[in-house]
Amino acid sequence: MSKTKALFAFTSPRTIEKIIPEIKILSENFEGQKWSGNDQVQIDFFQTLFDSEYYEGDTFPSNPALAARDRITRAPKALGFVDLKPTVKLTEAGKLLLAEKRLDETFTRQLLKFQLPSPYHTKSKTVDFSVKPYLELLRLVKVLGSISKTEIALFFSQLTNYNDFEKIVSKIKDFQKNSKPYKGSRKMYVAECFENEILEIFHQEVQDKKLKTRESSDTSLQKFIKTKRANMKDYADAFVRYIRATELVTFQKRTFRLIISPQKVEEVNYILKGVDRKPSVFKNTSEFKNYLFNPFSIKLLSDNKELLIKQIENLGLYEFDRTISIEELKDILDRLRISVKSKNIEEKKKELKDYKELPDILDVFEQIKKKEVPDAPLFLEWNVWRALVMLNYAKRVDGNFIMDIDGMPLNYAPGQKPDIESEYTDFGIITEVTMSGGNTQYKMESESVPRHFGKAKELLNKEMYCLFVAPKISEGTLAHYFNLNRFNTKLYGGKTKIIPLSIDQFIEFIKSGIENKFNNPEKLKNWLERQWLNNQKMEDENVWSENIDKSILKWAS
Repeated sequence: MSKTKALFAFTSPRTIEKIIPEIKILSENFEGQKWSGNDQVQIDFFQTLFDSEYYEGDTFPSNPALAARDRITRAPKALGFVDLKPTVKLTEAGKLLLAEKRLDETFTRQLLKFQLPSPYHTKSKTVDFSVKPYLELLRLVKVLGSISKTEIALFFSQLTNYNDFEKIVSKIKDFQKNSKPYKGSRKMYVAECFENEILEIFHQEVQDKKLKTRESSDTSLQKFIKTKRANMKDYADAFVRYIRATELVTFQKRTFRLIISPQKVEEVNYILKGVDRKPSVFKNTSEFKNYLFNPFSIKLLSDNKELLIKQIENLGLYEFDRTISIEELKDILDRLRISVKSKNIEEKKKELKDYKELPDILDVFEQIKKKEVPDAPLFLEWNVWRALVMLNYAKRVDGNFIMDIDGMPLNYAPGQKPDIESEYTDFGIITEVTMSGGNTQYKMESESVPRHFGKAKELLNKEMYCLFVAPKISEGTLAHYFNLNRFNTKLYGGKTKIIPLSIDQFIEFIKSGIENKFNNPEKLKNWLERQWLNNQKMEDENVWSENIDKSILKWAS
């Protein structure tokens, strides 16, 4: 941290939940072994992770020891889930995490303890760091009412000392106010603001012409600004992903700005009032570890029995035993919240079925294509699900991605499940979505999609189809599915029936269904079956793809 000028977030793993299987593999296979400076153990760990069901991707890194350190010595170590010195050891916080009970609570406790400086992050030579970043980000969302990822990148990243909080609030308000009279486009305005802030944060480097970045030998000012802007955006993305795991914040409908969850206002107020803003000072690393590894060294509202009982009553339950333990009371609250979440999702489904949300769904697709949403792959899963629910006349349309209590997308569908499952009387559809393209798309989706298809077909025991949706269908993916649909593969339940659609084609598909007042699932089944039959007889994948495109406008007529 000696040269750091701004806040940094954990970009590895990309989502905080991925820490769980990775520290499980580490503790089960390497507990008690020396980690620091032990390349062989690091390589062995990465190999074990690579061979496991949890690893995404099929490329083995050229430097597995570095890749292992990237996975373990950042978030898992800094958030106190593993101890790496003198040897590998799962901490009490880590054990609680692996129990996977009330994950939002565990993540909240550990994120609130992350502070700069700390015995793990030595003092900067140039900046007076004094901040608990996740605590102050929570405060910022509360004080402003909402915050965008761009505002986090531009301004929150500069909150290196909690005493500068009001200064950062003023900067954000000025940014919002000055955007209105700006003559150029919003994109130009944001780019200009990034340049100004970067030149201010790194004025010494610019003055001394120390413009070389790790990523490039290009030492131009333009390249320096471009690299710093990309880093700030990556960190903002990581801050949003990690703080979302606390479930204390959610996304505002339509704007997708970060807001305090209406269901969690009391909990946030309790934290902001009770957690000291000033980073703790520790006599030594051992004292710091005792604090960090103890999952209950930070008190949350749910640790207060009186307030916990009040929360249960606020959700409409009055007949329960108030003498039971705090953990048992938390179990009651969890069940109530699951019930609230289920009701919210059912309400959302009802709202979608009258087509009023169509303009919003189309607008979100445009934002996804431009990557103007907080997490494009997750929002694509959510928005495709919304569109399929709107199409209606299915027995069920279930998104396997995880939603928060407010019905906004929180996390991806687990790796073993399709993104979306639709069931009709005599057939089923799984829908798989991806934001990847080119060779990456083929690598990521060539095996998992047909595997999910085969499993779904076996479980449902009905005729099964698959819609595959991506911004653009790559040549390799198209050719692969074209051929896979023609051959019997036992693993996939015979011949697959995968129909690839670009996002634009999927939009036209949904619009055609709504314009033609779709109300007969048989028409949908006939169209899907026809695309597959064409696949069997057409000369190549390009002819097949063109034929799908031509048929979309008429499928529901």
